[in-house]
Amino acid sequence: MRAIAVFLVVTFGFSWAVAARLQAHGGLEGAGVWATLYLTVFMFGPALGALTCAILFDRGRRLKALGLAPGRVLPVLVWSVWGWILPIILVGLSSLLVLLLTRSAPADAATQLAETVLQATGEDLPMEADTLLMLQLAVGVPVGILTNTAILMISEELGWRGWLQPRLAPLGFWPAALVSGVIWGAWHAPIILMGYNYPGMGWGGVAAMIAFTTLLTPYIALLRERGGGVYAAGAFHGSLNAVAGVGLLYLPDPVFPWNGLLGVAGFGLLAAGWPLIALYRAKKKPA
Repeated sequence: MRAIAVFLVVTFGFSWAVAARLQAHGGLEGAGVWATLYLTVFMFGPALGALTCAILFDRGRRLKALGLAPGRVLPVLVWSVWGWILPIILVGLSSLLVLLLTRSAPADAATQLAETVLQATGEDLPMEADTLLMLQLAVGVPVGILTNTAILMISEELGWRGWLQPRLAPLGFWPAALVSGVIWGAWHAPIILMGYNYPGMGWGGVAAMIAFTTLLTPYIALLRERGGGVYAAGAFHGSLNAVAGVGLLYLPDPVFPWNGLLGVAGFGLLAAGWPLIALYRAKKKPA
């Protein structure tokens, strides 16, 4: 418990201090291009917490404690590939479910992307919208997945799944996933209140984020448990961050509660997958 307390103090203290500086510079909108840098630094709070605790409490086994030495290479590769694939499936299904529940036709993704770029840059597109969409899907998404995987593996996932998950393992898989999911969601609170993911929702957005991370955690926890280490966790998180926005391009009005995987359709989809995870774990015991 002492190690976990130190982890939480360092993780939340660092990230929330960065969030306070971001707010002082105008928040997500007022900080302009600097907001991205602040958010990137914010993400490294869990890594700092994990490294601090590994140094203090895990002498002689630090790489293993961080999930950087999970064991055999093959499970790492297999579960990392699954980590890349599963978010694509979940995002695609959640967008389809939104369209079915709202009885809506898919939005023109190329037009949506063009409007997003125009709002972000204030400049006209250098090419046709359809060409930009094709480039985004063919190049931008794969590059985004790999880049996000690398960054998230050494930042958030080094803390949440790399160090914290094994410390909570004595609780059992599901209670540990519930606890870590709530902690993970609550950690986002300052930037959610600034409008990240759930703009304009305030504390309702924080509650929605906690619900999302709690429902999502068993999926990533399974990859870690089965030998994928922090590598597979980073792959899942990186792929999710890269493809979630693409799914929203096909939704006519992607705001809560109909904002894909981050909305009620996504919550229902993630919850529906829990019995499948339980069934898999019952039939395939960890090595």
